[in-house]
Amino acid sequence: MAGNLLVGEETLTSMLEAYEGARGEKLPERLVRALEAGQAAGGDKRGRQSAALRVVGTEPYPYLDLRVDDHADPVAELRRVYEVAKVELLPFVEALPTREEPEEEMGEEIRGTLIPEG
Repeated sequence: MAGNLLVGEETLTSMLEAYEGARGEKLPERLVRALEAGQAAGGDKRGRQSAALRVVGTEPYPYLDLRVDDHADPVAELRRVYEVAKVELLPFVEALPTREEPEEEMGEEIRGTLIPEG
């Protein structure tokens, strides 16, 4: 596979090392680090154009779904977008009802942000 789209086997090796080296971090962080390491090791033979991160769990909605298209440095831009999502998006996603807790209440801080007092 490395001979087809990736610059070389070093790309995959670097990605694996970065992923494994980030044990203890949340899955999205580990995946972004792997993408960054793969890009630094040469990345895709076809060049840089897009990067994506989609993390799905047991819920009917994704935990995280980010994509950067048509960008000069898509992995760096994905990192930037991910850092924003950690602050602006993930607290809301983590407060959503789940299959196990379909009627669980959102925290007051999130409820106040979503539903202004009127």
